[in-house]
Amino acid sequence: MTFKKIMALGAMAMAAVAMSAPTAQAMTPQWYHNGAILEGQAALHITGKLSTTIIGGGGLISGPCEVTFAGEASNVNGMATGTINDGIISPVCETNVEGCTIKPTMEGFPWTLTGITVTETTGVEISKVQFTTHYISKEPGDCPVPVSTILKTGTMTGQVESTNLKCITFENHTDSLVTHAPLPTLTGDVLGTLCDTTLALN
Repeated sequence: MTFKKIMALGAMAMAAVAMSAPTAQAMTPQWYHNGAILEGQAALHITGKLSTTIIGGGGLISGPCEVTFAGEASNVNGMATGTINDGIISPVCETNVEGCTIKPTMEGFPWTLTGITVTETTGVEISKVQFTTHYISKEPGDCPVPVSTILKTGTMTGQVESTNLKCITFENHTDSLVTHAPLPTLTGDVLGTLCDTTLALN
């Protein structure tokens, strides 16, 4: 085989890879039940522990809090979708600061779930999220926040764990939550892991 033919074949192979790459990246995850792609609708029952923090907010981590979510899941046009219609969270949670605890609430249901690819990893985006955190201190100044209540709304994004496709971790992605007045607009982030009891995302 001549050198020119080898170069031509090499160029064709590189072009084929370049053309196939966007297709692979564009694939979106779907819900699975008992190893098969979910047909129709299924109930979501998600449990786990979540914490929240504010980027640049001095390192205060609110939580972890035990949470349970209920909703519906389906695949639409080959893409995982769903809603979280209700949620329960621990009435009182610790923080990483001694003497400071929180009373959290979750509002604004339903929240919307969409299967996405996060940095080439299967994941899910949850939008319309709303957390309100009430800070309780044993002594004045125990909680290093300028206000007693912080409202955060926006979008949180998780990645499917490689060892358990039923679990979503929020540890490796900065979320698009924002704080509201009287605070300035700051970025809120969610930490922790949520797992569904029956459904997997892949």
